[in-house]
Amino acid sequence: MNSKEIIKSRVCYYHDELRDDFNELGLSRPSVPEGYKYKRTNWFNNILSGFLYHIIAKPIIGLYCVCHGIRIKGRKNLKLLNGSGAFIYSNHVAISDVFKFQAQVFFFGKRVNILGYSDSLSMPIVRNLTRALGYLPLPLKGDIKNMVALGEAMEYYYHKKQYILIYPEAHIWPYYTHVRPFRDGSFSYPAKCNAPVLPTVTTWRKSKLSKKPKQTVYILEPIFPKEGLSMNENKIYLHSECLKAMQKKAEEVSQYEYIKYIKVDESENK
Repeated sequence: MNSKEIIKSRVCYYHDELRDDFNELGLSRPSVPEGYKYKRTNWFNNILSGFLYHIIAKPIIGLYCVCHGIRIKGRKNLKLLNGSGAFIYSNHVAISDVFKFQAQVFFFGKRVNILGYSDSLSMPIVRNLTRALGYLPLPLKGDIKNMVALGEAMEYYYHKKQYILIYPEAHIWPYYTHVRPFRDGSFSYPAKCNAPVLPTVTTWRKSKLSKKPKQTVYILEPIFPKEGLSMNENKIYLHSECLKAMQKKAEEVSQYEYIKYIKVDESENK
């Protein structure tokens, strides 16, 4: 069942919180080309990229966010980063998730680089635009060279005091009102960089003007690596604290359940 069918029926049956994906785009996920340039280091390209990002994309997408009633709470927690970069983690509940973080949440002049699947590489024009806007496509399993290059790029952008946005749930569940459990693999990046993690949560509120609910995004307090812990220990620590904070916020906020998600009991089918 894709997201269009889910939204129409307003009921979704799922099997696995870690693997089920309800994204209706259905794009292929090609391999990342060998030697893909994850780092934007060419000064001329950076000028063009900055113009596209700040002057064209942010105002357009910002207007989109305003028109769709997206609210942001907890901006004061950004000050706790003391001007440094950060790894942002968020639940994945809509295709527009990428847009709201690019344009609405972080309007302080810092760039947001987004880690995601390689879908955009299957579209010739789009793949160039998304790269300029900071999209970082995930290499396929076994592509060690590009995986190393990706890790180096994230470290590079962090030290340039930029943000790296990650959706640890990996898959889109439209209008979901909880935070699903997610693996700790992506937390190796902030652990290696000794970087703070910034948990954020998108919640849903009932709209007075539309049948579909509107989003409220909560920016939570950053979580910093602990001194004295090894990189692996910090990876586990950051993952645990981030998941805990996100799930707590999602549960304590009164949300409007537009789509009911029901888990299928596999034992009943045997």
